[in-house]
Amino acid sequence: MACNPFTHTVAMLVCVLGVLLSVPAQAYDPMAPPGFKDGEIDSTRATKKSPKKPKKSGYVLRQIVIHASNKSAVINGYIVNEGSYIKDALVKKINNNTVELVVLGKKKVLTLEASLPRIRR
Repeated sequence: MACNPFTHTVAMLVCVLGVLLSVPAQAYDPMAPPGFKDGEIDSTRATKKSPKKPKKSGYVLRQIVIHASNKSAVINGYIVNEGSYIKDALVKKINNNTVELVVLGKKKVLTLEASLPRIRR
């Protein structure tokens, strides 16, 4: 009996599909983070130390407003005056570019960041 070319092609397609379907769907995920393998982080890569980020102080000075009768500042989104508290810190003094806090008995100075440069057209 002679082999039909159509039968031979169908048999080849069935073999190829069988091989492709037998491979797990998540054999390689290009969107997975580095070291991620089979649902777990690869321990050889996970032990590498990443560079440490500087620790934030927890207090961010955004704005200072000084009037003849009142000095106020915006820290962490809250308006504070001299003598008021924010979290565990006493607002000791408000200057032109700095605010002095007393946190757990220690003096901490917050500096107002330089304003963004103007864009010229």
